[in-house]
Amino acid sequence: MCMEKKLRINVTVDKDKLEKAKTKLGLFGGKLSTLFNAYLSEFVESMEKEPYEGRKELERKLKEMENRIKRLENAKA
Repeated sequence: MCMEKKLRINVTVDKDKLEKAKTKLGLFGGKLSTLFNAYLSEFVESMEKEPYEGRKELERKLKEMENRIKRLENAKA
């Protein structure tokens, strides 16, 4: 039998957002910890799929290319 290791943490959240989340959670009968674990799992999986630094570098290069194109278009005008 596989046993998961669990860690209890304290989290500070915005009170209004928590109240809104509670109403949303009531729609599917989940608990806040279940929702948090789902988001955490999704975050970890997305970070493992593509290196974060690589994505930041790609975004930087894309922005640089967009700026070059704008300068060329303005030079033609």
